[in-house]
Amino acid sequence: MYGQNPATAQKLRGTLKQVMLVEANPNYGRMLSDMLRMLGAEQITLYRDHEEALDKASGVMYSLIVCSHQLPECDALAFTTGLRRSNASCRKSPVITIAPEITMSLLNDIRDSGADEFMRKPFTWGDLQKRVEHVALKARPWIEAVGYVGPDRRRFNSGDYTGPRKRASDNKDQKTAHIEQAVRILKAAFEQYNSDPLQARRAMYAQLEVLVPACKTIASQDFYNNVRIILNQLREEWPDLNEIRPAVASLAAFMKIEDRRPSNAA
Repeated sequence: MYGQNPATAQKLRGTLKQVMLVEANPNYGRMLSDMLRMLGAEQITLYRDHEEALDKASGVMYSLIVCSHQLPECDALAFTTGLRRSNASCRKSPVITIAPEITMSLLNDIRDSGADEFMRKPFTWGDLQKRVEHVALKARPWIEAVGYVGPDRRRFNSGDYTGPRKRASDNKDQKTAHIEQAVRILKAAFEQYNSDPLQARRAMYAQLEVLVPACKTIASQDFYNNVRIILNQLREEWPDLNEIRPAVASLAAFMKIEDRRPSNAA
C-alpha cells in the first residue's frame, strides 16, 4: 500500500486478496511479486508456465491475474482465452497482460483474448498501480458470446475517453441498450450453435440474465412468451432448435435488429 491513498487501498483489497502471477523469468517474477505486495496483495501464487497456471486456475478463486506474454513458456493469449472459456471459478477475474513489446497486432490479440488491461516491459510501480486500480474500480461489462468471452472490447483501454460516442446504441438509454445487446448476442450465439454447442448454450443462458428481468418492464406478451420458450428449451438436456429459432427471430424483430452477418456482439 506504499504511496496509496488509504481510501483507494481499501477499495483494492478485494481485488488483491488472491493474486495469480504467470511469469517465466524468475527475476521479473520476484520484482512483480514485490510490486504487488507494495500495492497490498495478500497472497501471490507464481507460475512459470501458462499451461500449469491454467490447470491450477480451476481450483482457486483468484481475484487478480497478471500474465506475462513471453513465448514459448508463457503464452498469455492462450492462457486468457482458455481461462475465459473454462469452468474455473476465476474465469471472470481481471487479467492484466504484460509483454516486452506491444505492436498493434499483438494489442488486438490481447484484447480479443479477453484481457482487461496490458502493460509493456519495462514498467514502473506506478504503471502497475494504475492498471490494478483501473480493473478494480472501472470494471467493464462482461460479454458471454461464442466468438468472444471477456470484458467489453469496445471499451478496452479507453476508460478515460471523453470524446463523442458514435455507436447507435450509445444514443439509447442504458437499459434499452443492454437489452438490445443481449438479443444481438443471443441471436449470434444461436446462429453459431452447431459450431460450438457448449459455448453457444452458455452464451444464450447468459443473455437470459438480462432478458428475463426485462419481461417485467417491457409491455409485450410476445416478448415474454419468446423469452420463456428459449429459457425452457435451454433447460432441456437436448434443446429443440426448431422451437428456439422463431422465438429468437421474433425477439430480434421486436428490437429492430437487422438480419446481418453473424456478429460477435462484443
